[in-house]
Amino acid sequence: MRVLILGGGVVGVTTAYQLQKDGHEVTVLERENAVAEGASWGNAGMIAPGHSVVWSSPAAPKILMKSLFLRDQALRFRLSADPHLYTWSLKFLKECTAARARRNTLLKHRLAVHSQQVLQDVVRDEAIDYDRTDQGILYFHRSEEALRRGAANMRLLEEDGQEIRVIGEDEIIRREPALASSKGRIAGGILCPTDETGDSAKFTRALADIVIRRGGRIVTGTTVTGLDRQGDTIRAVQTDKGDMTADL
Repeated sequence: MRVLILGGGVVGVTTAYQLQKDGHEVTVLERENAVAEGASWGNAGMIAPGHSVVWSSPAAPKILMKSLFLRDQALRFRLSADPHLYTWSLKFLKECTAARARRNTLLKHRLAVHSQQVLQDVVRDEAIDYDRTDQGILYFHRSEEALRRGAANMRLLEEDGQEIRVIGEDEIIRREPALASSKGRIAGGILCPTDETGDSAKFTRALADIVIRRGGRIVTGTTVTGLDRQGDTIRAVQTDKGDMTADL
């Protein structure tokens, strides 16, 4: 099957890689002159099942209300004339119950653990170097109350098999000496030893090279201008270089 993928970021390229591996003929369209030039270039590259607690919690509505007046909230909401914002917001608020937050967190965590394993398999099989760091990710807090709440939130992930460790200020500074100037202002932190980071753009470009070597096409410098629709079917993707078609 011929498949056309719009966007040459980490999602588009990994999709192309897997579809090609499954036997399909893939073409990726990318507006920039190289892959991973947009969001994937600025992506923090965190592979973090330990960061799976969902935003849609019972505390979220209060935080969103505060964000209308305060600029230092973790979640921010701004009034808009776009009706889609309010449709989406209502759906979000329906998920802000304790039961749904628990369910969604567990689902997100299990998906994250599976995704991390798939990534590690691809990196091993393809020998991709993307500046991977597997020393864990540390989430530190400046107050005892914030640390207590953070640790409590992590307990659900721990029950689901996530390894976590609560550590003190001295160990945090030992692990990250650049924080030494903040000594006395860090209450402690939560270390997730199995979380990791890497260079998202470097990974995407290495995987794109593999797709090309195996016969895939990555067409850069091409802007999608529209979709040629017939009912529920997309007959072609319109670009500034002409129409392009595929089976899917």
